[in-house]
Amino acid sequence: MLGCPFKTSFGCYISCLRDAIEKKTASPVQWVGSNCGCGDPVESGREFQVLNCDYFDMPMPGEYRSSSAWKHWARGLARSAILYWRAGRYANLSRNAELVHFHQVLNAFGSKAVFQWLRRPSTATRVVTVHELDADQLECPASNRDYNRADAIIVHCDEMRQQLIKLGVREDKIHIVLHGTEIPAKYFAGERSGVVFYGGHKLMSRKGIETVFRALAILEERRKSDALSLKIHGHYGCATPGEAVHLSRQYGIADSITWLNQLSQADTVDLYQRSLICVLPWAGSFAGYPASLAAACRLPVIGTRKAGLPDHLGDSGIWIDVDNPEQLAERIHVLLGNPQMRREIADRLLKRAQDLLQWDVIADRTLEVYQDAAANRRGTLAVAS
Repeated sequence: MLGCPFKTSFGCYISCLRDAIEKKTASPVQWVGSNCGCGDPVESGREFQVLNCDYFDMPMPGEYRSSSAWKHWARGLARSAILYWRAGRYANLSRNAELVHFHQVLNAFGSKAVFQWLRRPSTATRVVTVHELDADQLECPASNRDYNRADAIIVHCDEMRQQLIKLGVREDKIHIVLHGTEIPAKYFAGERSGVVFYGGHKLMSRKGIETVFRALAILEERRKSDALSLKIHGHYGCATPGEAVHLSRQYGIADSITWLNQLSQADTVDLYQRSLICVLPWAGSFAGYPASLAAACRLPVIGTRKAGLPDHLGDSGIWIDVDNPEQLAERIHVLLGNPQMRREIADRLLKRAQDLLQWDVIADRTLEVYQDAAANRRGTLAVAS
């Protein structure tokens, strides 16, 4: 597996998937990782998800886009050159594998690295999971046809599948595999309280945090003395972003917020088991991680029909429109006042997590994709010969 080795949602995903596949196949899975250039605290501090990873460091210019045409061109050229050599390192370190699975995110694991890697000759079956799209491939839609060099493409939701098809990726190569989660061995038996919000890797970018703050302000006005606590966490580091704090003060709800920021997986599970409601009013990106975890923790979710939430929550999600704090406030108010509804939704979510989302199921589905990809590769080679 090629992918982010740090304590991010992506590093957690690869680690859990690798463990589940190793358990099923009784075979070791090699992990090749590198610094990615995102600049997040866990990356700059080299906070590794696991220690048994074939890791290397290499310079990586970020995705900064200059308004000056020549600077934009020069930076793009430098990124392309560095990613060409990175792709070579990825290929060299995984050269003995029969199957290589590349987890695409951004920068060093972004589209340019993937496409350079796919252009290299290889005897291995090659699978790419597209966790997120980047600006490079959206600026040059024709480049996405390089995905067709892969033997299979994995995405986590139909929204991403449709995007890739529009970008020229062959429909028959794309497989939907949901984001996995671990089912807790035991559940918190005490009284739950408060609302939890997951801010992802970039808290202020399309996660709906202003919608949450405005909804909380509406609820505080409605509830008067019965204050509602909001707990915020994410993979954006241990420091609370100043812009977010300023926004919470602007809406007069700063005293109702507990900033938990970067949490361990165990602490996140504990948080979700102790909370009453999870709110995910995301306008973009991908929210499969908190949605699947909430389902496993029997935590009702209020969210948009975006970011992969419909795929992971099914008919057990409570839906709102994007940028609609009034709807969010109303849905929270209704759920808080109806314990029976919360229990029924929680039970359905747990059943969905057990049937579709736990890592054992995700590993089976991923192995099916591997088998299909290997068979397709053999068929392609036979036709070529």
